[in-house]
Amino acid sequence: MTDGKDLNSPQIPYWLVCLGLVVIGIGATIWGGPWEPIRDIAKVLGPGIFTAGILGSLVALFFQREFVRDRGHGPSPNPPQPAASAALLSHDRAAHVAAMISREFPAFTSSDMNTPFARLGIDSISMLTIRTQAETLASGDLDPDLWEDIATPADLARALGHVSPQLRSVDVPPSAIERRSYLLNMPQMAIGGLSESWLFKELGDIHWNVLAKALGQPTRLISDSAGDRIYATFTRIQLRSSCALGSYKENERIDIDAGMSRHGAGLYFSEAMANGATGSVQARLMSSFSKFGATGSNTSLFKGLPELPPDCGIPALPDVPEFARDYQGRRAETLAPPIFECEYEIMPSHDINGVGLLYFAAYPMIDDICAARHAGRGYATGLSTRCRDIFYFGNSDADDKLIYRLHRRAGDDDSVEIESSISRKSDGGLMARIFTQKVRPVREAA
Repeated sequence: MTDGKDLNSPQIPYWLVCLGLVVIGIGATIWGGPWEPIRDIAKVLGPGIFTAGILGSLVALFFQREFVRDRGHGPSPNPPQPAASAALLSHDRAAHVAAMISREFPAFTSSDMNTPFARLGIDSISMLTIRTQAETLASGDLDPDLWEDIATPADLARALGHVSPQLRSVDVPPSAIERRSYLLNMPQMAIGGLSESWLFKELGDIHWNVLAKALGQPTRLISDSAGDRIYATFTRIQLRSSCALGSYKENERIDIDAGMSRHGAGLYFSEAMANGATGSVQARLMSSFSKFGATGSNTSLFKGLPELPPDCGIPALPDVPEFARDYQGRRAETLAPPIFECEYEIMPSHDINGVGLLYFAAYPMIDDICAARHAGRGYATGLSTRCRDIFYFGNSDADDKLIYRLHRRAGDDDSVEIESSISRKSDGGLMARIFTQKVRPVREAA
């Protein structure tokens, strides 16, 4: 039968009990046995037992739909309760959060759910990745006010429970792109070829210009949800040229085409190609945002997030690119013992930028100056950069001194590869790791 009125396994025992109560009640009421005390007790209890059987039968008739619903779900020895369901959802959120953190920080376990993030040792890039993944899990940006109260992974799991998923458009906005063209003249040149210092500055300017336009604000007005100014800071820049930068020629036309993407609101990536008649340079840049801590020192910077406008033209990446994953791996590596080290005194008029930070474009120049102290002046005048990969980990105050360390050098008179690092002298904090390839440029005879 399919009308829901046929007997099923939960009903059969129930009806048998009701029928038994009715029969026992009738029998006890009319029983005329020889044992007078027992007969009197049976006559007293009989009507009550009979009434219980009748009431049980009526209850079954009125609540028959409940029996049918139980049958539709199948027999279950432990029917789910609302409280149990809520606990299950809470457990799922905690499991999601634990999985997200473990991907970025393999040492994390479920026993660390109540440990403050500040004590877990998770780096700032990983924290930005975790935040982006959490917002993706919530299908919408978590309220910045909620983030202020999130101190532990357990807090994050609870915060996700207060967010209602929202549908987002799957339409991808137009890519953020920019093109610039130049003739290589004296401002763009150094030692007879393309200036690496100028190229770093120009690529950085293109990156910030695209980013500021997408955010709808000039760089001086970019702020977080609390209204605090945040500063765009590079975390990695990689250059790969098809030839030595010193091989490019005066008055040669160079076209730079750049495009930007992002992961969440915290990580921004540019890929640029500089093309000329002599060769081409492929550049990749990664940046985040920082703001000053309570002390206002360049060593107290911590990560900030801009507010993305609804019409932000920078396409979002679903996953963290390998370019950023490699950054995290390099930061976690143990440095090889130095084969040379020296002290560098910051020149504020040359090394400090307009907001008082050690300029990102100064790092490769500091590296060249200090490496030449070890290799000799020919390193600076006879060789030219072909590849440079800089991982930026920190900054320095203008009155601090820097410690340069050379960790590896390989090559000959025509090509050399070095690995180096820059640290603060005041506290030993690692500021950058730099990987450089220099080659002898091919130049036409005068």
